[in-house]
Amino acid sequence: MKILVLITKGEIGGAQVFVANLAKGLKNNLEPEDQVEIACGEGGFLFNFAQKEDIKIHKVKSLKRSSGIFSNIKFFFSFIGLIKRNKFDVVHLNSSNTLIGAISSKIVSRRIKTIFTVHGLSILDPNYQASFFKKFVYKMFFKFCFIFVDKVVFVSQNNLDLAKSKKLVKKSYLIYNGVEPNYLDRKESRNFLFNKMGILDEGQFLIGSIGRLAYPKNYEFLIENFSDILQFKPNAKLVLIGDGPEKSKYEKIIENKGLNDAVFILGEISDASKYLKGLDLFVLPSIYEGLSISLIEALLAEVKTIASRVGGNSEIIGDDFCYKLNDINDFIVVLKMILSNDDIFVENKKEIFIAENMVNNYFSLYRD
Repeated sequence: MKILVLITKGEIGGAQVFVANLAKGLKNNLEPEDQVEIACGEGGFLFNFAQKEDIKIHKVKSLKRSSGIFSNIKFFFSFIGLIKRNKFDVVHLNSSNTLIGAISSKIVSRRIKTIFTVHGLSILDPNYQASFFKKFVYKMFFKFCFIFVDKVVFVSQNNLDLAKSKKLVKKSYLIYNGVEPNYLDRKESRNFLFNKMGILDEGQFLIGSIGRLAYPKNYEFLIENFSDILQFKPNAKLVLIGDGPEKSKYEKIIENKGLNDAVFILGEISDASKYLKGLDLFVLPSIYEGLSISLIEALLAEVKTIASRVGGNSEIIGDDFCYKLNDINDFIVVLKMILSNDDIFVENKKEIFIAENMVNNYFSLYRD
């Protein structure tokens, strides 16, 4: 069996970490006659990963984050060529721009098994601000492409239920994302983070998050309301690890709020999750989510976590540790609760999110 795992961008992000974890797990567990390969557009993270793990990777230049008809047509035909040359048995698609690849696959051969993982409903999520017309167009696009998908997988029960309520799918599967825990100890992690911040570690309360600096992650909520957090926790510092299109916007908010000594944007850091134990609190303020890889990594690092009550966040850390989206008062209530109990940790959730379980579940889908 020859498997191709396809995603739009190769840059670092939750879905790309998912692809890396899945490909690595498959490679280590496949029979000698089986093979897993990766394909993506621009971005260095997956290419560096593939080289390190000795996994074949294909660069699809025409695959981009775009709704433009010409770029999608170009991808449609170039992907047909890729499949014909490599004779894949399974094509596993992982982002909305790759969905057209399901049509390409079935044109080459109806025997090719197509899998699509819904990592988040994006524009179709109720919290995403978009016109009714735009949401309708995207819904029709998904419904049409799903005709060519053999198995649709959701990463959270929340997203699966929402998709069914919108009549996007009839039959679907739930497979939770899984990660491989790999953390440095607290002292080494804090030394690294404070060195990056350019200040001394004097026992500050370190709040942090890892993610792309983009609209869905909603980091402006944390920055704009950090003065309220400082009133409750005067020695708090906020550190954001990641890069993206909203970076300059966040920097302006920090400047306007006079928070240059309290809020730090560190940019993209390779294997950033290694340093999670250096945090006192991990926060995920997303507008919408599928099932956050970084939140799972924080859970397994045994770091106290707070997240917005969206997507699969409560399925990871429990509803008690989630706050109403963009509600700073509810955030403070949850923060006070979690800080008043030093023993808070969702122990019974750990095994669900181990990479081995995820890999085994997907491999069963490929073979079924």
